[in-house]
Amino acid sequence: MRVIDSSALIKYFSREEGWERVREVMLEGVVTLDLAIKELSNALWKKVHRAEMSIDIARSILEDLITNKAIPIEGEDKYLDKAFDIALEHGLTVYDSLFIAMALKRNLDLITCDENQASIARKLGVKTITI
Repeated sequence: MRVIDSSALIKYFSREEGWERVREVMLEGVVTLDLAIKELSNALWKKVHRAEMSIDIARSILEDLITNKAIPIEGEDKYLDKAFDIALEHGLTVYDSLFIAMALKRNLDLITCDENQASIARKLGVKTITI
């Protein structure tokens, strides 16, 4: 099991370059935060708005994640204190810090496409897969 952040989920569901590698890692088992679903929803909205994705596909993705629970999703509240500390100490957003905090507290690897987030996670002792 690994923590997957918003950037990796967006890469996968938007079929951006490197999405196949995200799929490989997802098949090994991942967990994410509720925040990632909100960020993914916004990215899908942009794709639909720009006519890069049909609304039916976007809705299907969200239904799989939310209703069918294709990926375990946790609330972020229990990670917020640690995330806030990470954000203050390292100049990272609280949003990105939440995924690091989750990985730290659950002793899991982190999957991300964000080089800065990955670098800080590594400094904090989190094994990180950057895609």
